[in-house]
Amino acid sequence: MKVRVSSEIIVGVQVTQKQVCPAGTAYWQVDYMVGGVCIHSATTGAIWGNPDIVAMLDREYEIREEHYQDIPNPDPKPENEDESQKMGWNTIGSGTIGGRPAWWQNKMISHRQAIIDKYNQLVIE
Repeated sequence: MKVRVSSEIIVGVQVTQKQVCPAGTAYWQVDYMVGGVCIHSATTGAIWGNPDIVAMLDREYEIREEHYQDIPNPDPKPENEDESQKMGWNTIGSGTIGGRPAWWQNKMISHRQAIIDKYNQLVIE
């Protein structure tokens, strides 16, 4: 099965049931594929029936983008929370990650946008 993600992007879809609950609900994993390779996965909570693979495209989840500071020319940290929110980020933090100085941003993103971002990184020959 295939699904249209945008006017230019069509991806394959593979749906796998991961767990069945005693109440009859189940957990599902939806893999969005290009050329037989998974470029993004989405998971459901416990649901009745099969997942709606098109509706899942617009479901959001949180991502964390890390910016390490111990590299040449590190990304500058936004000066304040207002500047961060103008860039679409919900929260910003700083400290260390694995002992390395860093700052990070958290943002909600849709599965559709994540697929588009990954697809645009592919070189298809």
